[in-house]
Amino acid sequence: MLFLGVETFTTTLLLSCRTMVNTIKSFKLELDGPADAAFTGGEVVSGQVVLELRRDTRVHSMKVQGRGVAIAHWLENRGMNAVYNDYTSKITYFRKRQHLIRGQW
Repeated sequence: MLFLGVETFTTTLLLSCRTMVNTIKSFKLELDGPADAAFTGGEVVSGQVVLELRRDTRVHSMKVQGRGVAIAHWLENRGMNAVYNDYTSKITYFRKRQHLIRGQW
């Protein structure tokens, strides 16, 4: 059995506490290309942040964070007695943060 993880992207939106409740209707990061895309070193990843609000709101800061991770797990069986070795490895290839809106308080 072998499991490989894929790159993950998260977005952080910072609003004042008073406006946060019931303000955000939807908030998502849409990457260009197919939904199951895998990226390689040096490749440009692009897309857009879609923020839909229920009412006019001042956004103080917005940043996107990307992380590339590979996870491998495999078992090796030996002989009839089911003696096995269990291997797991995790490597973080990159971690990047980028402000889309850098506000001032």
